[in-house]
Amino acid sequence: MHQKIHQQEWQAIKAEYRQSKLAQAIKVEKAKQYDMNKRDEQASAFYHSKQWQRVRDYVYSRDLATCQVCGNVVQDRKIVDHIVPRMLCSVEQALDSNNLWVLCPKCHYRKTQLEQVIAKQPNGDNKLKHLDRQWWTKVLGEKKEEKNK
Repeated sequence: MHQKIHQQEWQAIKAEYRQSKLAQAIKVEKAKQYDMNKRDEQASAFYHSKQWQRVRDYVYSRDLATCQVCGNVVQDRKIVDHIVPRMLCSVEQALDSNNLWVLCPKCHYRKTQLEQVIAKQPNGDNKLKHLDRQWWTKVLGEKKEEKNK
């Protein structure tokens, strides 16, 4: 019982920190560093384009700023994810709202990790091109349930 109370208190402290101005400033700085040092120029140009920003905003409002896997409201940033990874899409598909959905940070992280595992498999890129929203929803939902046990 004591451990459960301690865990709840710790989660409250973490949640409060994540919403603090300091935490937000750190996130912004990390995002800038990622854009400058790790993201390739083509991806950076795509994500800073007006076309992407319009489509991203549309999808964010279409999905009501709600993670399409777990149902959590996404408040701190607009995470609009490509179902078929952007690097495997044509330009038209990368901007197609049917290939986009809102994910919370946890679901987006899990999806990215799974994409990396699948990409390393034989014929991995081809597999990723054919995985649809329904498959991802099922798999990410199962992963979340496993983690909650």
